Amino acid sequence: MKLKNLCIVFFLTIAGQIIGQTVTGTVTSNGGPLPGANVTVKNQSKGVVTNFDGNYTLDNISNGDVIVYSFVGFISKEVSYSGQKEINVFLDEDLVGLDEIVIVTYGTQRNTPVSVVKSEDLSEFPTADLGQALQGRAAGVTVTNGGSPGSQTLVQIRGVNTFGDGTPLYVVDGVFTNSINSLDLSSVEKVDILKDAASLAVYGSRGTNGVVLITTKKGKAGKTSFTVQASAGIQEFNRRYDLMNTSQYIQFLREINALVGQNGGPDDPIERINDNPLFDGNGIDTDWQDAYFRQAPLYNVNGNINGGSEKARFNIGFSRLSQDGVYIDTGFNRSTLNINADASIADWVDIGQTLALAHSETILPERFEGRDPLWNIIGQAPYVPVIDQNGLFGGTASGDLNDARNQIRVQETNDNLSRFSSIIGSLYATFKLAEGLTFRTQFGLNANLNLFDAQNRAFEEGGGRFENPINFITKNRQTVSQTIFTNTLAFDKTYGKHSVNASAVLEQTKIKLESASISDNNTVSSSIPEVFSPNARATSFSVPENLNSVLFLGGYEFDKRYSVSASGRRDTSSRFAPENASEWFFSGALGWNVTNESFFNVDWINNLKLRASYGETGNNRTGNTVNQFLPTLGLNLPSSINNETATGISPNNAANPDIRWETQIKQNYGFNLGILNDQIQVTVDYFKNRSEDLLIPVELAASAGIPGNAQTGPSVIRNVGIVDVKGFEFTLGYNDYKGDFKWNFWANLTTAQNVVESLGVSGEPIERARLNPPFAAPLNRLAVGEAPFHFFGLVADGVFSTQEQIDAELPNNSSAAVPVQPGDVRYLDISGNGQIGLEDRAVIGDPNPDFTYSVNLRAEYKGWDFNVLLNGVQGVDAFNSNIYYLEGLDNGLNYGTRVIRRWQNPGDITDIPRFRFGSNINNEISSRYIEDASYLRLRNVTVGYNLPSNWINKSGNGLIKKLRVYVQGQNLLTLTNYTGLDPEIAPFYNALGLVDGLGIDRSAQPRPVTVLSGIQIEF
Repeated sequence: MKLKNLCIVFFLTIAGQIIGQTVTGTVTSNGGPLPGANVTVKNQSKGVVTNFDGNYTLDNISNGDVIVYSFVGFISKEVSYSGQKEINVFLDEDLVGLDEIVIVTYGTQRNTPVSVVKSEDLSEFPTADLGQALQGRAAGVTVTNGGSPGSQTLVQIRGVNTFGDGTPLYVVDGVFTNSINSLDLSSVEKVDILKDAASLAVYGSRGTNGVVLITTKKGKAGKTSFTVQASAGIQEFNRRYDLMNTSQYIQFLREINALVGQNGGPDDPIERINDNPLFDGNGIDTDWQDAYFRQAPLYNVNGNINGGSEKARFNIGFSRLSQDGVYIDTGFNRSTLNINADASIADWVDIGQTLALAHSETILPERFEGRDPLWNIIGQAPYVPVIDQNGLFGGTASGDLNDARNQIRVQETNDNLSRFSSIIGSLYATFKLAEGLTFRTQFGLNANLNLFDAQNRAFEEGGGRFENPINFITKNRQTVSQTIFTNTLAFDKTYGKHSVNASAVLEQTKIKLESASISDNNTVSSSIPEVFSPNARATSFSVPENLNSVLFLGGYEFDKRYSVSASGRRDTSSRFAPENASEWFFSGALGWNVTNESFFNVDWINNLKLRASYGETGNNRTGNTVNQFLPTLGLNLPSSINNETATGISPNNAANPDIRWETQIKQNYGFNLGILNDQIQVTVDYFKNRSEDLLIPVELAASAGIPGNAQTGPSVIRNVGIVDVKGFEFTLGYNDYKGDFKWNFWANLTTAQNVVESLGVSGEPIERARLNPPFAAPLNRLAVGEAPFHFFGLVADGVFSTQEQIDAELPNNSSAAVPVQPGDVRYLDISGNGQIGLEDRAVIGDPNPDFTYSVNLRAEYKGWDFNVLLNGVQGVDAFNSNIYYLEGLDNGLNYGTRVIRRWQNPGDITDIPRFRFGSNINNEISSRYIEDASYLRLRNVTVGYNLPSNWINKSGNGLIKKLRVYVQGQNLLTLTNYTGLDPEIAPFYNALGLVDGLGIDRSAQPRPVTVLSGIQIEF
């Protein structure tokens, strides 16, 4: 009998191995159940997907089988089956955030290197916009911001690919937008950054500069939850320039007076010093930097309500952010409301909506009469008080030879308030037509209203040199409405070892820009900020724009080893003449998952996938004006006829009917490597982009008869030039989730080499950015064989000490247009003609970095969490205009203390030139202003603590699910050799809103050191 029972058991065991067992379980993460997670058997075609609650059932499993649990954005896990009936798996989030499969707006895209930034990473920073929060989070992404709260942020993906608008396309839940600073970070679920040809070509004309897919939080089935977060802190910036104090400045002025009548000296003596040789400043020694900088508070509060059932779900989020600037009278505040809902109203149809509302107000630093704020702060006489004894703003007298404005008065009497209201929303429905076949229709709206009010109020000023009896008012109103109607027919199905997906899309985008401006002045009262005078001048215009698109997208995968995808998109844009309006953009991508091959048997490598892609994208951005191929007329030239003012009509723009699409050819080759069950992850990509027919504004002669910028004259948009960009992206990650102490680490590094290959038929260099005042000449240029926006000027090498030194090096100096004299800057005679002139200019700097990098370290231990983020830029040059403010030595302004050791007598050995009154050769664009702006910044340090659940339950009777408190420091340390206040320099924009230069420091508000504390509560 015992032998019989033993035989039965043996038979059942063998049969179980042959027939297979059934295993059930649940796949979860920190966010709860994971619906849609993949549960497969390694090296077999068996597999299922978890249901809405994260549950799964897997049949026909044999002992020794390895079950693989995976989900996009999470680290895969493998479990060896040994007869378990239930296997529950918890997936940790992928710290590196990289995957080769992404759900783009129109369907599934394979073999593309997408960087994923999750909500936890974004919510760590209470910043004003999403761009700043992305800084250092993904390889290939460079972020620069002006420092002032609410100022424009430039996000560049893989270098400079265009001479015009290089910002990426932002897609919020399928709706295209440029107003990302109207999104609160707490409402964002994740951000996918698309960088290669395969994914970008899907977006055609919009994908040239990369695509940032923003997914906001959606409702989840289950008990309604409520989360609230609040943080508050202080911002401070204590770095200062070393300026002359009152006694040093007065001595400097006495020395200037001694130069009257001499070569380079002022025409007349400075009266205050000349009339009173004993003047000592009356005991006043104002620190203008301390008067301008301040300790600035910030706070951020946001909440989220989430819940629903399997049939209907909702998510509601709200926030309030207020951030003062470290410059006085600057700041930013924003309120947002997000409402998302979706429902399954039948087995065959799902509907939903997204809605993001925002209102913000921004006050930026005042630039009066073209002067940057720090020019006034540095140059103001220290013996002038901020407020004088009569209660007036302090100021210099006409005989001071110091025309610096009281910047504190400028901030007080000049107002600029920008109010921005926006709505980003969509309505959509998905119809399940058959197994694997769906039709989705979506209507999206992106609309915004921008109100800009500027007022220069009347004022009196001590000293009598500057005063304004008139109240100037300007009001600009601009609305932009964009509707996107997208219809997608998609097929996605698996047949054994074969997986197929395909999409066909029709999309129509309509944009309308309407703008109105009115200006006036009155002498009635500065307290009336309204335009009411009959002499007020008003202008308005409106411009419609259409973009019609058709897209075909498809992909195929065999046995989870080989995959291919392709797309073709045709865009028709109203920005071009009909004969140039349409263009096709194609792409293709290949992938090979080596680890799924039968011959691959490396135990410690669990993931090795090779990728390659090729594609074309386009660009139709011509700045903040459109229809550049059509001429328009405007009321621009009022003239006086018989003592009466008559309105004149002139062309508004220089039309170019031949402009066409700017195109870009992108290539990408890379691999993903996972080691020890993805404990170590490595991703490497090589990219090569070639942009052709680049759209760029080209200056025309003033004789063209078209009004233009006061500094540059009229310009016309043309297709000029080719630029090549190539580089590498490296990402390395390590996870250790075992034991009480868990930690992970990731780092990324990006190199990008940008070279201009062509500038049209003539090939002549194109000069770009101008900062006038104080520099009349352009600061940078585009030239064949050079990096875009490189700095071009004379090469400075110290100061000429004696006339004999000049005669030896510059034998033809006397015949030069501006002869060099002892004490002047020693410029290199590159042309070799014995004198200094324009032909001696050379490339003196490159604002494009050699490489960028970042490092992130996280750790957890028994409720404590620790996070450190560092990012850096290496091999980047900056044009430091502050050097002119500190060492210009061309008038009676105050300067930095370095000018005390300036050249004064023959034989002096110094690197600071002599005082030379008025515009002079010493202040020409030169390498004197170029500095290495490389830096390493400690971007963030956070220490948090999650209170134990038993403490929370006792105090909250189970109402509170989670309570975390934390302290955080931002920008705590910056290592750099740059002498300016901040090496992280905002882009230089032109009148069309296009980037005109990089790395030009015009005394923007620096990023402050920020210390804050916060609390997170989940109910």
